[in-house]
Amino acid sequence: MANERYTIGNDLWTNLLEQWAGKFRILAPQREKRGLYLRPVTRENSRSIVYGEVRAAQPLKTFLLPPLEDVTGPPADAAAPVLFLGVKACDLSALSILDRAFGGDFPDPRYQTRRNAGLVVSCDCSDPIETCFCTLVGGKPFPAQGFDLNLTPLEGGFLVAVGTDRGGALLKDVEARLAKVDKSGEQAATRLHEKTEKNVNRRNKEWTLSGSLKNRVSGEWESEAWAKHAGTCVECGACNHACPTCHCYFLDDITQKRLTRLRGWDACLYSGYAVTAGGGTPRPRLSQRFRNRYFCKFKYLDDNYGQCGCTGCGRCIEGCQGKIDMRATLQDLKP
Repeated sequence: MANERYTIGNDLWTNLLEQWAGKFRILAPQREKRGLYLRPVTRENSRSIVYGEVRAAQPLKTFLLPPLEDVTGPPADAAAPVLFLGVKACDLSALSILDRAFGGDFPDPRYQTRRNAGLVVSCDCSDPIETCFCTLVGGKPFPAQGFDLNLTPLEGGFLVAVGTDRGGALLKDVEARLAKVDKSGEQAATRLHEKTEKNVNRRNKEWTLSGSLKNRVSGEWESEAWAKHAGTCVECGACNHACPTCHCYFLDDITQKRLTRLRGWDACLYSGYAVTAGGGTPRPRLSQRFRNRYFCKFKYLDDNYGQCGCTGCGRCIEGCQGKIDMRATLQDLKP
């Protein structure tokens, strides 16, 4: 069924969601006072799932690479598989970075266990916020790949695109009741995509970031912009921790009754990042650590994985106590 496209009505969708709830732990965007958060879906809250709009506050790495975990000994067997519902394009793009970082010749067993047990049912954005800038980094506010299933909200239901055989299997029980997408459904999806993309572009009209962002950053090692924009940074690490592609971590051995090895998220803006024995550090100044983050996003990850490390999700802007806007920093660099 991969690459097939169907329409599904709200009643049938509700029925399908109930079937999934018996097989998976479903995490989906739920509205809270401070925004959208991925929360477990229950029978009581299933009708309050927010499908379109914008990405949730937490990146998917929160669940695939926990902020702090005990990595002593072999990984445990996978628990009940997780179905991530309502994932947006910016987070799907980030998954390919994480998959490369924790895969390859030396795969991380804990990440791989969680990743292989999870399924992704993504959804198009319909209402981006002021901090969204996916189109400035070459992205779109609707997924094109990387999902098992993708949803496009339509009047009375969804257009469902099948991305993998695993995604097709999710529809097996209702396949006979699905309708192939007709011309009106395709046109409605196209209108939504165009409208949302224009909305993102409108929100970013003040930022002029022409040309290659990799070249823009890598050619400005000595730019005064690094110190200028790092001036309000308080080294809280919120930008690193909220970023869907940041994946630096530390290992800490703790000896109590037994040796326990903890792995936790690190942040390149911390003063203690990359400090060696004896207190040496390659980046003693904040402006240097600030610069390193941009080089990592726009040069180093591209060099290593052939992909920009920034997905334009805007979480770093939204969470910054110093009101630093990545778009403003990039604009101050020479194209």
